[in-house]
Amino acid sequence: MASSTQMCLSVCHLLLLTVSPMLSQSSSSPSRASSSCGPGRSWAVCLHAVKAGRSLEQLAQSVAEEVGLENHGQIGQLELLSDFLHLTSPHLQHNDVKQGMDVNVTGVWERSITGVGITVVVVDDGIQHTLADIQPNYSPEGSYDLNSNDPDPMPHPDGHSDNHHGTRCAGEIAAVSNNSFCSVGLAYGAKVAGIRVLDGPLTDSMEAVAFNKHYQVNDVYSCSWGPDDDGRTVDGPHPLGKAALQHGVIAGRRGFGSIFVVASGNGGQYEDNCNYDGYANSIYTVTIGAVDENGKKPFYAEECASMLAVTFSSGSRQLRSIVTSDWSLQSGTGCTDGHTGTSAAAPLAAGMVALMLQVRPCLSWRDIQHIITYTATQHDADARADWGINGAGFHHSHKYGFGLLNAWRLVNAAKVWESVPFLVSYQSPVLKANEDIPEYPKTLTHTWNVSLSDLRQSGMQTLEHVSVTVTIVHPRRGNVEIRLVCPSGMSSLIGAQRSLDVDTTGFTDWTFSTVRCWGERAEGQYTLQITDYKESTLSSGVLKHWKLTLYGSSLSHQQVKERRRVVEDAMGGQYLDRSFALPCPPGIDVPPEIVSPFTSSSLKVDATIQLVHGSIRTSVFNHGFRFGSDGWAHQSMKHSILLCSTKNILIRPNMLHNTEWSLYLLHCCSGQLGRSGNRGKDWRALGSWVHDLSRSAVARHAGLGRPFIGPHLQTYDTLPFFQLVIREISPVLMSFPASRQRADI
Repeated sequence: MASSTQMCLSVCHLLLLTVSPMLSQSSSSPSRASSSCGPGRSWAVCLHAVKAGRSLEQLAQSVAEEVGLENHGQIGQLELLSDFLHLTSPHLQHNDVKQGMDVNVTGVWERSITGVGITVVVVDDGIQHTLADIQPNYSPEGSYDLNSNDPDPMPHPDGHSDNHHGTRCAGEIAAVSNNSFCSVGLAYGAKVAGIRVLDGPLTDSMEAVAFNKHYQVNDVYSCSWGPDDDGRTVDGPHPLGKAALQHGVIAGRRGFGSIFVVASGNGGQYEDNCNYDGYANSIYTVTIGAVDENGKKPFYAEECASMLAVTFSSGSRQLRSIVTSDWSLQSGTGCTDGHTGTSAAAPLAAGMVALMLQVRPCLSWRDIQHIITYTATQHDADARADWGINGAGFHHSHKYGFGLLNAWRLVNAAKVWESVPFLVSYQSPVLKANEDIPEYPKTLTHTWNVSLSDLRQSGMQTLEHVSVTVTIVHPRRGNVEIRLVCPSGMSSLIGAQRSLDVDTTGFTDWTFSTVRCWGERAEGQYTLQITDYKESTLSSGVLKHWKLTLYGSSLSHQQVKERRRVVEDAMGGQYLDRSFALPCPPGIDVPPEIVSPFTSSSLKVDATIQLVHGSIRTSVFNHGFRFGSDGWAHQSMKHSILLCSTKNILIRPNMLHNTEWSLYLLHCCSGQLGRSGNRGKDWRALGSWVHDLSRSAVARHAGLGRPFIGPHLQTYDTLPFFQLVIREISPVLMSFPASRQRADI
């Protein structure tokens, strides 16, 4: 076969061979066939030339008989995969050295499932869409440059030659086939767009706009970046970013929901954990980790209870990295074999989601999460892999999530998948504790029982995500370890120790989440366990209060088991080989994005600021109109919102719902600005930074008759269902800058 690979660099005929059903069931099957093929496995064999007196069909049949396989006839010419064979990435080829260590995509491609009709947008530092590997699949309709505020996301050369990151991610997803250059994208029939946002100061509002940009064009958002992976940062999306993620899954993709794929992070060498990353911790995202070409956890990979799955990327220096497109600017050549980190894993997952959506476009954002849960494979049998089996029979590891993504399994499951019922939730009251956290080996234990009567109103029966929101005071945050035990006994390490985290503020309403209880019954007793691995010289930490939130659906435990059976029954590919299609609803008619829905005549705001018991409270009187989900204008209402307390903590207004708001104000208090890059600094230190703008453009924009009192107030606009709008003013006004880094190494 090695020699024929060389011949395949020229045009030749492709023969499709698969394992014969008779051979696969026979104990006398040739060992070479049984070791090479299984359900869903096939070979595309190159027949370069036909000997005189022998037809192509005769030669094909003899080749099939010789290796103990079944001839399915000619499927085309190798021109289609010429670039794939020119420089092969380890994740795309069948890995015969370590069986199963590939994405198992070629069988999907053979059935013409390549992501056609789907658009994946790379939210990053831009993409060089003029590359031969990118240009034919580039979607200008889904693209935008938020750094330069124009429609072209072309990356800008920089002093460190770093702005190739987005182009590399785009190539993994949708680099074109049949151009004899570099590699081929996992979903090479899909469109790829770019949103340039990382090449400059990144603000909450910019993140929010990026998450919702062209969300009726873009289906999947690939985000290979996040907070600093330094083992001491606790950060994630802030009010606007959170609202945009929620709005995206509600209204994106004609109501089926935008798919947000995020990298779990590269802080493994610093004992970092993706439960401290608010993007990876969100119920609205698909959190993807990395394994090397041998399926092992690399040194840089983070662990967490919220990880859904893993796929391939780089490992140690002796192992291969990901081959993909690269920019040709500065010293770039247009191709690289050195794409690394979880940055390289997330785009592969995004490409696999595109394949799923081609065969079933009406999959919801939660359907995607369910299918990953049901199909990911438990690939590493090492005891250190930390696999646990939950009450629904799903395997999960803090290292690998539910396991390794497998394109064949994902697509076959998508083809037969019936959408899950609506998402429902249950939230406990805030459970006040005010108890010292004992030193290891002792543990502070709190429980909360969820009864059937508690769940009756929502109809929840089985779990998806489980979240715990805690406020803990501690002199050295990294000493704290937090576990959550679900009623089945499944334990999740939701807050891992971190030796580099010396923060003295503890956790303030930080939400940890886990997917390890997926599919389990929701009722029962939930147990929170907190341990302090403190030094003897430090004072004890204190659990102030906590809250439990359950997310799930009305699926019964038996229905979960039945879905698992249906998914496994579909793995033979029989539903891909015939014209089988479940009915797909058309989705809802979501209005196009509104660039500037408010004008000075339609929105008039009068704001007054008053000091109430040491807290700043802003009363907003909106006498204008907002746009409802039905497209009509509605009168808005008056509200008074607590913006910050004397504890100097940024408070998120609990008013973000779909019936009331068109504008609200936030205040960044001294002591904590709510952004990782500025935590602990007084706002006066940044006064000169925003002073002039806050007293001119912002005040006029907000419709206030006078400038703001001080340079520390900012405005945020929201539409129903959290549609976020950026005005024609500098994004710096909308939020203090965040520290965000790319997830390559």
